Amino acid sequence: MNFFQLLGLGYVNYIKGIRFLIKHRLYWFVLFPLILFAGIYWLGLYFEGVEARIGNEIEENAENITSIRGITWITIKMLFFDSLYLIFTKFTLYIVVIVLSPMLSYLSERIENILSGNKYKFNLKQLISDIKRGIRIAMRNIFWEYFFILIILGVASFFGGTVKNILIFSIPIAIGFYFYGFAFLDYINERRRLNIQQSIYFVSKHKGLAIAIGSIYSIFFLSFFYVFRGYGKIPPDTSSQLLWGTILVVTFILAAIAPILAITSATLSMHDIVDLSKNQHAQRDENGTRAEDDFSDQDENPLENEDNKEDLDQ
Repeated sequence: MNFFQLLGLGYVNYIKGIRFLIKHRLYWFVLFPLILFAGIYWLGLYFEGVEARIGNEIEENAENITSIRGITWITIKMLFFDSLYLIFTKFTLYIVVIVLSPMLSYLSERIENILSGNKYKFNLKQLISDIKRGIRIAMRNIFWEYFFILIILGVASFFGGTVKNILIFSIPIAIGFYFYGFAFLDYINERRRLNIQQSIYFVSKHKGLAIAIGSIYSIFFLSFFYVFRGYGKIPPDTSSQLLWGTILVVTFILAAIAPILAITSATLSMHDIVDLSKNQHAQRDENGTRAEDDFSDQDENPLENEDNKEDLDQ
């Protein structure tokens, strides 16, 4: 499949994923990211408040700080809480993937079982290994994402106007789409027993799918951040507060369900591409049922090609 076919596949399976979760009563999984997301962002606001108080403390007591030691200590405190705030707000999308990795992996397994009858025995050692792998993938993605962003910012400095704005704002966002989608696709690749290098190769050949999955996931998150940051500037009249308060709640809910929809779309899409029922590392559930009705059309247009077979052989 070409880039745009894979892109469309990911978006279509987001829509199918909503119906799938409702039909098979898997929507309750949203409670986990909902609680986690609220906690992470609350901590981010807390650290932001602490940093602001430290800044006020410096302004009020600037004349009383006479030693290098005092200035150094205040600076270290500011850097520490600023780093924590950055972690709990800017990197929230990766933190969610890391912390929720056991739940997302389990949900993906449930979806795969419904689609193909595959099942996997619980193994604590494997679970720990999966968590470590998720952390490694996230750290790798963060490094490469910001490495490319720095390069783009450097190139953008030679331009001006519209070109510069496109380079600074559009391309870094698209790069993030790819790496976020990569993280979700890797859950399925891990069950196919692809190592990290093989998973990187597979996703690189299916960039459109990774971007589709990562784009919805990050847009839902970023929409809430954007609304939340601007909420304090809303006019105090009742109608404006009610309107933007409703938008804030809606975007918060979208942010909470984003990882659930992303892993669902990723699993449905991977089944379309490689047929997960052929995974030799899974046990076959003789009593398992295939998803039919709305999802039976997945078998009408098999998408396996020579490239996918090569990926499976690896």
